[in-house]
Amino acid sequence: MVNLLKEIKQLRNEMVAVNWPSQRLSDIITRYEVENPPVVAKDDDRGPLDLTRLLEEKDREIARLTEKLCQCDA
Repeated sequence: MVNLLKEIKQLRNEMVAVNWPSQRLSDIITRYEVENPPVVAKDDDRGPLDLTRLLEEKDREIARLTEKLCQCDA
């Protein structure tokens, strides 16, 4: 998820550099960052079940963001 957000930010910055309208993309990034603050890594090992749940949650977030991006392209 972090890599996807970095790629989206990079695309937004490239759009700004060539003076393309990028406000909608900036709004999506800002809204996501407000709704989903960065996860702080903990030093404790919470085990494979928690890791599986985290991965499933991130997969759902990626699918949701991908869907939003596709809607913006339409």
